[in-house]
Amino acid sequence: MTRNIARRVGQAALLWMAVGGPILWWWPGALRLPALWAVVGLGVLANALQPSYRLRDTVRAPDDRGTFQQILLTVYGTQAAALIELVLRRPSRLPLDLLAGIALLVMAAGLALRTWAIATLGRWFTLRVDLQPTQDLVEDGPYRWMRHPSYTGALLAFVASAVLLHAWVMAVVGPAALYLAFRRRIAYEERILAAGLPGYRGYMQRTGGLVPRLGAIGRSRPL
Repeated sequence: MTRNIARRVGQAALLWMAVGGPILWWWPGALRLPALWAVVGLGVLANALQPSYRLRDTVRAPDDRGTFQQILLTVYGTQAAALIELVLRRPSRLPLDLLAGIALLVMAAGLALRTWAIATLGRWFTLRVDLQPTQDLVEDGPYRWMRHPSYTGALLAFVASAVLLHAWVMAVVGPAALYLAFRRRIAYEERILAAGLPGYRGYMQRTGGLVPRLGAIGRSRPL
C-alpha cells in the first residue's frame, strides 16, 4: 500500500517537473509564490489518491477510443497553460486574501469529491472506459445525485487552481477544454453502460451527469 502511494507521488512529481520545469525556468521567481506550491501540492495529492496509470494501458481497451489519453493531455496541457499565463504576467505577489482562501477551499472540495467518488466505486473504478463482467450499478455516495462526480471534482479543482494563480484567461478557457474532453469520454462510457449494465438507463433518468439534477438532492433512492 505504502509502496503504491509512493509510486503515485513519484509519478505526479515527475509529471509536474516535466510540465512546469521548462516553464518556470523562464521565471524562477514563481517558486517563491506560496500559491504555486499549494497548487502543486494538491495536484500531487490528487494523483496519490487515485490508481496509477500507464498510457499504454489504453491499447488493451478499444472502447476507450483514446479518451483517457485525451483527458490526460488536456489536464496537463491546461495546467501548463495556466503556468505560462502566470509566468507571462509575472506578478510580484499572489496575496493570500479572501479570494485565495475561497479558491483553496474549492480546490480541496474538488479533490475531496473526486476522492469520494473513487472510493465509492472501489474496484469498479478504472481510468479507461471498461465494463467489467460482474460490475454492479453503484448509487451510493455522490453517485446518488450525479453519474460522473469524479469529473466534476476535477473541474472544480482546476478552476480554483487557475484562480489561485490569477491565471484569469485559463480560468475560463481551461474548464471549457476539460469539459469537452470529459463530455467525449462520458458519451462512450454511457453508451457502454446503458447497453451492458442492468438498471443504468433508469439511473440516467434519475440523476444528472456532472451536476445533480434539479430535485434529485433529498430524493430517496428507489428500492
